[in-house]
Parts: sequence; structure tokens; C-alpha cells
Amino acid sequence: MIAGSSAPLVGLVDTWAVGHLDGAVHLAAIGVSATIFSFVYWAFGFLRMGTTGMVAQRAGAAHADGQSNNSANSIAPLMVRSLTIAAIIGLLLFSFAPLYMPFALNILAPPSEVIPIAENYIGIRIWSAPATMFVYGLTGYLIGTAQAKASLVLQLTLNISNGVLNVIFVIGLGLGVAGVAYGTLIAEWLAAFIGLAFLIRGLGLKTLLLSFKARKTWMLHKFKRILSVNGFIFIRTLFLMLAFALLTRTAGSLGSDALAASHVLTTFLLLISVGLDGFAFATEALAGAAYGAKNKADFQFWNKRASLWAIGTACLYCAAFALFGQGITAMLTDIESVRMAVDVGMPVLVLIPLIAVASYQYDGIMIGATASFEMMISMVGALLSYVMLIMPLTNAYGLLGLWSALAIFLAVRGLIQALLYPRLLKALEA
Repeated sequence: MIAGSSAPLVGLVDTWAVGHLDGAVHLAAIGVSATIFSFVYWAFGFLRMGTTGMVAQRAGAAHADGQSNNSANSIAPLMVRSLTIAAIIGLLLFSFAPLYMPFALNILAPPSEVIPIAENYIGIRIWSAPATMFVYGLTGYLIGTAQAKASLVLQLTLNISNGVLNVIFVIGLGLGVAGVAYGTLIAEWLAAFIGLAFLIRGLGLKTLLLSFKARKTWMLHKFKRILSVNGFIFIRTLFLMLAFALLTRTAGSLGSDALAASHVLTTFLLLISVGLDGFAFATEALAGAAYGAKNKADFQFWNKRASLWAIGTACLYCAAFALFGQGITAMLTDIESVRMAVDVGMPVLVLIPLIAVASYQYDGIMIGATASFEMMISMVGALLSYVMLIMPLTNAYGLLGLWSALAIFLAVRGLIQALLYPRLLKALEA
């Protein structure tokens, strides 16, 4: 939770730094640019999620067979393949950015005054693409092997250095939105090197090199499992990011103030999401290991225990934003029109932790069980309901209606996942 929450806290720092520049256009540009990178980068979040589930299951299977000391020999080839895929994807994202980034910006259709600032940010930050893909794979390894402290160090390295650099570049050097991009770029490469050091420490350099040289590591059928699991997660993540892209595009149609306010609310939502994801990550590792060991009792135990903690934490988030939401917004920006717009959507945000907690927890359960097909199905159903409701609710209630549609999307996703959960239990009985 601490590791995950550091990311949106950096987002709050960015919002504070940029939110005190003249006009809402700079904050709106950050919102648009962040959405694009979230869509592009998070589409490949399967590098983290798929790796976590497969690593956890291999560790659990090794433990069940009484071979825990040899689990590195099983995990190392998987990590070589995962990081190879990450490197290829990162280089492709960087190389073809001039083709797809203008298209992405056009799809979101921000106000004309926002576009040149967003383009400057994008041109700088895209250089971090290979590093970001590497961090996804390395984080998957750390979570899958339940190395919580190492995962914390990695994320804090990324996010604290990001926040500090952004303040230096934006406030100290006066680089504006470009300063945020430079700070993020440097922090992501630093995190990639730190994560690689953790991987070498955990598996051993010799073991990794032997796996890299082994012919069987590179056999095509060895990649089949990775591609099968990750393919469904890839589609699922594209649909998730499409939902947030529609959120940003629709908010932009309401004007710069609404777009800036939606960015603030999205930052709050990210803070909630990654905090609750701490329990989902624990589920991925613990329930995933139980799933790999074919231990149904342990699988159910960890799912229930983590879910109870997640629900209690969701209640705390609801109370915190109900009591302090307006005060936090006031610290982030002194633009009164943006503050007023945030206040409009705040009632929905206060309820979202309890509405969304089921979807986050079931994601953790399904990642641990590598049930990527079920994850995709639940996302398709939720997105359909979202698409049907987003414009009618926005037309009727403005920003409040827009965020209400998002809340319904999260609720439907959790409901469908709950209906699919018995399939996982039946697989353990087979």
C-alpha cells in the first residue's frame, strides 16, 4: 500500500506544482498527457500482471514439492523471456511514437490551447518507454515472490525521485509542464536499474546468465504460456484505458475547467486504487502460490482475509475524502473555477472506494490464478454498460453524471468477476 500510494502522491505534487501556474491550461495539459501515457503504457501492464501470476505459481509449486531452494532455476528462464518481451515492446513504443502519439492526442480532442503544451510533454517523456516496460516486468517478479520490502524500495525510488525532480524542475528552474516530463523520465530509468539489481540479487547473476544462454529458454513454445496469459490481459487493459480515455475526452468537451477538475479527481482515484491494490497484490502472491500448489483451502483463506482488510480500508478512504476532500483540493490549486468543478464530482468520489473495492480484489485473485480470460470478460461487460451510460448521464448532470458513469463501470466489473469466481474453485477441484 505504501509503495503503490507513493505514485499518486507524486501526482498530487505534480498537480500542486503545475496547479499554481497561470490558468487551467497547464493542469489540463498534464491531465491529457497523463491519460495518453496511461493508455499507452498501461496497455502493456500484462508485463507486470502476467509475470506476477506465473512467478507466484512457480514459487508455490516448488514449495509444495519441497524444492523451495531450487525455485530460482524455475523462475529465471521465465524472467529472461518476460524481460526480453518488455525490451522489445519498449523499443517499439519509442520508435513508433511519432505515428501514434498525434493520433492519440487527436482522439482525446483537448481544447486548442492545451495541445502544444501536451505535445512538448509527450516528446520528452516518450524516451522512458523501455525503462517503464522493464519496471513492469521487474515489479511482477518482486510481487510474485512476495518481496514486499524490495517492491517498496523500487516504487519509492521511482516516485520520490520523480516528485523531488519535478519540484526542482517546475518550481526551482521554472520549466513548467516540461519539467514534469523531465523528472518522470529520469526517475523511470533510475527505477529500472534498481529493479534489475533486485532481480540479480534474488535469482543470482549466474543463474540468470545460464538461463539466458540456454537454448530451451528461447524455444517458441516456451513463450506460448506467456503470450496466452498476457494476450487476454492486454485486451482487458486496453478496454480499461479506453474507459478512462472516454472519461478525459468527455470532460474536455465540458471545457478546460472541467478537464482540469477531472484530472484532480482522477489523481484522487489513483490514490484510492493503488492503496487498495496493496491487498490485491498480496492476494496475487499468496493466493497465487496456493493456486500453484493446488491448495484450495489456502487459496480461499488468503482471498477472504485480504478482502476483509481491503473493505475496511475502503471505508477509511470514504471517510477521509468526505472530511478532507475539499481541503486537499484547495491545497492543490488556487484556481477557484477548478475547485468548484472538483466539488461537483466529489460526492461520487467519496463513494467510489466501496463501489470499486470488489473489482480490485477480484483482479488480484484472478491474476494470481492467471485467469486472464475471466478478467477480460468482466471488463467487456463493464465497458458496455459504461458506454451506454456515459453520455446520457453527462448530458443530464455534467461532471457529476460523468463520474457517476465511471462508478457504475467499476461496480459492474466487480459483479461480473464475482459471478466468474466459482470457475477458479472448480479448476482446483479437477
